[in-house]
Amino acid sequence: MKNLFLLIIFINYLFAANPNEIINRQIKDLQEKQIFEQQKSDKQINNKSFETNLLNIDEDIKEETCINISAINILDATVFKEDDFQDLIQPYLNKCNGMKNLSNLRDKISNRYIDKGYVTSRAYFKVQDLSAGKIDIFVLEGKIEDIESEDINVLNLYPNYKNKILNIKDIEVIVKQAQRLQSQNLDIQLLPASQVGYTIVKITNKSEYKPYYGNVGINNFGREKTGKYQIYNNFNYENLLGINDILSLNLNSTNRALKNNDRTLGTSINYSLPLERFLFDFYYNYSNYKQINFDEFSNDFRSNGANESFGVNSSYNLFQSLNHSFDLLLNYEKKETRNFLNDTRLDLQSYSSSSLDFGFKHSFINNSFEYYSKFLAQKGVAAEQDDMANQKKYYTKYLIDLGFTKYFDTENDLKYNLYLRGQHSKDRLSGSDELYMGGVYSVRGFEDEGLSGNRGFYVRNDVSVKYQIEDITLAPYIGLDYGYVVKDENNISGKIVGSSVGSKFYWKNFNLELFYMMPLREAKIIEDENSKFFGANLVYNY
Repeated sequence: MKNLFLLIIFINYLFAANPNEIINRQIKDLQEKQIFEQQKSDKQINNKSFETNLLNIDEDIKEETCINISAINILDATVFKEDDFQDLIQPYLNKCNGMKNLSNLRDKISNRYIDKGYVTSRAYFKVQDLSAGKIDIFVLEGKIEDIESEDINVLNLYPNYKNKILNIKDIEVIVKQAQRLQSQNLDIQLLPASQVGYTIVKITNKSEYKPYYGNVGINNFGREKTGKYQIYNNFNYENLLGINDILSLNLNSTNRALKNNDRTLGTSINYSLPLERFLFDFYYNYSNYKQINFDEFSNDFRSNGANESFGVNSSYNLFQSLNHSFDLLLNYEKKETRNFLNDTRLDLQSYSSSSLDFGFKHSFINNSFEYYSKFLAQKGVAAEQDDMANQKKYYTKYLIDLGFTKYFDTENDLKYNLYLRGQHSKDRLSGSDELYMGGVYSVRGFEDEGLSGNRGFYVRNDVSVKYQIEDITLAPYIGLDYGYVVKDENNISGKIVGSSVGSKFYWKNFNLELFYMMPLREAKIIEDENSKFFGANLVYNY
């Protein structure tokens, strides 16, 4: 009898609301915001480059005083293989070379080291007998004697550095990892050491920023049912353990946060720390909802649910330069969704899963444009769900993110921004794993209903300018977005196009954004479900 009663309640409740839709939309809203913020940070390389000027080399000449050279040996080189110098050596073999040309060869070998970042390594000659037509060129590979640091701990940025061959690219990685922190701005000096061929690296933190900062904001991006006005806070504390680490705390709620029903809450904790070229980011996310719904007979039903996820994102910097950065990525995440109806767990709409990602990220920046790309292959590795659930436990999906910013040399700093996110999977995914588009952080103009699916993409385009009015910066912009979901056995296809016009205002520690967005083309499945939307977002930075 009890089971029959619950069945009747559940059938009636389906006509009122679907709790999975509620929490999935909430999860997707938070995911879209996180993706949007990540896209903005992915393109930032935050590099500092150092002098790697090559030696000036004159052209070879025909010398009257010369000796025929039949063999050239490169000695004491450990960084390069012998074959790596053959293209330099070959033009000097079986020719009559004087000191001018041989000195050019020596400097070319030094430049090969310098070009690869070994700026303190040099090739040189020793006194030797050349009567046999053989010459030895020695290499002094410059090493690190010590690292002196002021107001920064470099032990986890560059461990085991003593007697290591100095490569300026390793120092640039130190700078990149350290300057993730707002409170660190490094100055690097290479100083002579007590031993020949050794260098002291002096690293000084010249930043005057405090180790803590954050922001508090309010906007009208929420839902009428659970709170129209979203209130959020972000707090960051740097060097909590003194190892170039960052602790971030985030809280998201609405103007109904203190109500007993019809409310939502989201929070997250992030902790990141570097280890030489590795960067590890540990995180925990939690969100919940609680609301009262009514069926067509005015019966009320209490629904509540929660979503949790935790994991680690790791990256390894494979290549670093002034303009380029290339990282390998490996991520793990475990997440769980729970939904209840009148305190009865809905097994079909409650599940847990784990996934493993691997991929890469490439960034490029110069004076006129910035670009980044990120590719991830994600594999479901474990899951617990109801036997009747349609989602595939061991799914495979692919994700791509692209970003491009073009700066124009105009009086008002004309700028063009493009963000693209795409996903492909042939498997049936859970709602939180699908690609969702529609809202402030993806395809604008679709605040009420959007599209979701296993395969598709969306692209955001913005054109903006800047005006300075005394101490207020005004940045008006226009935006045009496009989204597409591919039709398959699990999804209905659709295309959406949205637009936005607005402006950002910057004054002291306050940021204000006002915008108006509207749908231009709606997919049939959500036709007439969206309307024009005026948005406002106020942020105080501390």
